[in-house]
Amino acid sequence: MQLDERIARLLSAITADPALTPEALFARLSRLLAAPAPANSCALPGAVGDVIMALADELGLTCAPVASTANLAIEIGDRAAPLDLLVSAHMDRPCFRVRNLDEATLYPLCAIRVPGDGYTCGAIALRYIDGRLTTAAQGQLRFDRRGGDHRITFEPTNGELHKGDTVMMQAAPQLRDGLVIGTGLDNAIGVLLSLFSAYSLVKYAADAIAGRKVLFAFTDQEEGPPIGLFGQGAARLSQAIEQPRLGFINIDGHNLDEAAGHVLGVGASHAFVSGDGRGSVVPMDYQALAQSLSAQVNRARPGTARMNYSYVSRSDDMLLSLWSRCLGLTGVIVANAHTTEETAALGDIASAAHWIPAFIISVLNLAR
Repeated sequence: MQLDERIARLLSAITADPALTPEALFARLSRLLAAPAPANSCALPGAVGDVIMALADELGLTCAPVASTANLAIEIGDRAAPLDLLVSAHMDRPCFRVRNLDEATLYPLCAIRVPGDGYTCGAIALRYIDGRLTTAAQGQLRFDRRGGDHRITFEPTNGELHKGDTVMMQAAPQLRDGLVIGTGLDNAIGVLLSLFSAYSLVKYAADAIAGRKVLFAFTDQEEGPPIGLFGQGAARLSQAIEQPRLGFINIDGHNLDEAAGHVLGVGASHAFVSGDGRGSVVPMDYQALAQSLSAQVNRARPGTARMNYSYVSRSDDMLLSLWSRCLGLTGVIVANAHTTEETAALGDIASAAHWIPAFIISVLNLAR
């Protein structure tokens, strides 16, 4: 089957765009990673939402809050048309709150995945001061496994920990031999890919979105503990916007699975079932669409996308699926999730920047 001419042109344009080179992607990703992204506070002044809106403006896009949902969104296409498709990516990252101030102990607001019985990493304590999210202390997080649980402590080296502070891992991102290493890649990469997918569609595929409306939403409070409720920001979003006519696509980090071949450096990862069946299931026609499209795209640009039939994390898709159909779970493979050694291949991010807008056009085409 021949690759759609509009998609072929789009892929060529993305490859030639200086804003979409691996180096340019890393520079913008670093800006996202440098900003704090605490649960249910990402849209506050001083948080990552400021960077998202600034990046959108640089790309000629308008990013704005969605009602009082703590989410942000970019709308492209025909604003007078009904909403055709929602594309979501969460802004927040793993964080912790103070349990006992005297002992500087914390409890997690997210699933803990740190390696081994003991783990130490850089961290910051965040506080809302004078109308702005502020770094109130810097130091180290320490995890010590005791029985079946971790004792988590924050050791400040600069500033003081207060009750009510939110603590987050912090590490300057590094680029080594084509690998991005840092903390917050889950899901700063998804945010970056959403921004550039919207940009590429507006700049290079205006004919494909003519008469259609697509909303790119940046959701807050996705991260949750294993026994808690994932996707609270996405749930609020579903109460604030119209139901998309076709469904939604979720962009997030996908788990490394060496046994299944889902490793770094194989391109974008595109999946169909989340959480071993505990989340979304993509309709079979959209699964077939992705399979066929990936074969065509990989012929034009080898290594762009790999179909992922393995486990991918439960995420915003869980609650969005109660409201609308999930048409795709896409992103890149991220190793060492929820640590300061999160790792992704920069080439995979570049590949996903080609794959996702191509898949969006195919979804819109299928439903015409």
